[in-house]
Amino acid sequence: MIKRNGILLIFLVFFLISCQGKGNKPAQDTSQRSEIIQPQKWWENLPRPIYSSLERIKVSQEWYLVYQLTDDTFAIYEPYQFEEAISYLLLGKETAILVDTGTGIGNLSKLVAELTTLPVSVVNTHTHWDHIGANHQFDTIACFDHPECIDKLLNGVDNARLHPSITGDSIWKPLPEELDPSSWEIPSVKPTELLEDGELIDLGGGRKLEVIYTPGHSPGSICLLDQKNRLLFTGDTFFPGPLYAYPEDVDIDLYRASIDRLNGRIEEYDYLCSGHNDPWVKSEVISRVSDAFDAIMAGKGDFKQDGNLRRYYFEGFDILIRTDMIKD
Repeated sequence: MIKRNGILLIFLVFFLISCQGKGNKPAQDTSQRSEIIQPQKWWENLPRPIYSSLERIKVSQEWYLVYQLTDDTFAIYEPYQFEEAISYLLLGKETAILVDTGTGIGNLSKLVAELTTLPVSVVNTHTHWDHIGANHQFDTIACFDHPECIDKLLNGVDNARLHPSITGDSIWKPLPEELDPSSWEIPSVKPTELLEDGELIDLGGGRKLEVIYTPGHSPGSICLLDQKNRLLFTGDTFFPGPLYAYPEDVDIDLYRASIDRLNGRIEEYDYLCSGHNDPWVKSEVISRVSDAFDAIMAGKGDFKQDGNLRRYYFEGFDILIRTDMIKD
């Protein structure tokens, strides 16, 4: 009887484990991901040319490459995972802001401590996993005042959803020794501050960041305008690569309106500091993104198609969009 009960108990444990996370969005099997989203051996095109012109800062953590953009602005780059996430450390006189926290694969708080002794607050441009990964390593965390942003931070991300992002062609360098792939997760965090459109974040010394609400890529997305340095931190609203306009949480009309809003303020910034790939892009590209969306909706533009997904090609960026989202 003991043996039989033991077998039943083992079966029950395995059943419960298999059921965990079934209420969450399913993990994406990167081995089945379309080639027009993730080309095989994507890393063979690295390093990106922009990095040869930027000053690299030596740090102790091998997972990150750090580049100094201005005297008080650092790009923290993760080139060894497919997302090529970029976080930004912005220094003021009184405080520092960390724009997004990347994948969470490395120890970002330890790295940031090597770059500044100022108190550091996190500001999330949005709450996709590859921008909130190391939030839990910091005490002060802000996001836009939108229920979905708040919920995503509170829910965290479990291992089943994250594991495909560190296996197969999603990664091409060894993971940090302290990371256990079998248990890695993004823990739940509670935002300590909620941001509003037009709000100014004062870092001291005349450096302020204006919160610009730019929904579309995801609910609650924001950009941050550094008025002093004429920089726009765009998160995923723009980056020099395939703009993700196809996932289920994208609102294509809001996305286009947000690009048009940024285009209407293009005289206020000279460079875009994006959430992926390239941290230093001339501002003029925003006008071309607006034109590109117009062209797609008018049935124009060169593309490759896989099922109902199309990748349109433009100079300096692409747009990934579903065919059902294209409107006359």
